[in-house]
Amino acid sequence: MFMRSFLPRLVVAVFSSAAFAQPATVNPALAELTAQDQAVRSGAMKDIDWDKVSVEDAERRVQVLELIKQGAVRSAEDYCNAALIFQHGNTIDDTRLAYSLATTSRALGAGERRCNWLSAAAWDRLLMRLKKPQWYGTQFIKSPTGQWELYLVDETAVSDSDRAELGVPALAASRARAAQLK
Repeated sequence: MFMRSFLPRLVVAVFSSAAFAQPATVNPALAELTAQDQAVRSGAMKDIDWDKVSVEDAERRVQVLELIKQGAVRSAEDYCNAALIFQHGNTIDDTRLAYSLATTSRALGAGERRCNWLSAAAWDRLLMRLKKPQWYGTQFIKSPTGQWELYLVDETAVSDSDRAELGVPALAASRARAAQLK
C-alpha cells in the first residue's frame, strides 16, 4: 500500500525538482549500494546463496527508499542505480518502482545503455510478475526440468529494432542465450 501512494509523489517530486535545471552529481552512497548489488551476483549462478542475497537486497531497498525520501536521488545515474536495486525486489510494487525509476533516468537524459536496457528489463519483469508475456525478451525462468528458458514473449509488441534502441539483444539472440545458461 505504501508503494501505491509513494509512486505518484515520486513522479511529482522528480518533475518539479531542480534535477531538470542542472546536472546533478552521482550520489556516492547509492553508487556503493549498486556496486554491492552487482558484486553479490558476479559469481557463477549455481554458487550464489540466493537466500542471503534476498536478505541483503531487501536491506538495500530500504536504504534506497530512505535516500529517495531525503531527496538524495537526483541525477539520471542515481535513478538508474535505484532502479537496478528495485529490479531485484520480490514484489510487483518493487518492480513497478524499478520501472518508474528507470524511465525517470531515461527522461533525465541518462542515455546510458545500461539505463535504457534496464527500462526494458523492468517492463518485462513487471509483465512477467503480472503473468503476461514480456515484450523485449530480457527475462529468463527455470523450466520444471531445471533448464533455463526465455520467459514467454509477445512477439508482436516490439520489434528487434525497438529492442536495439534500448540496448536489448534481438529476440533470436535472447533465445540462444537461454540455451547457454546453466
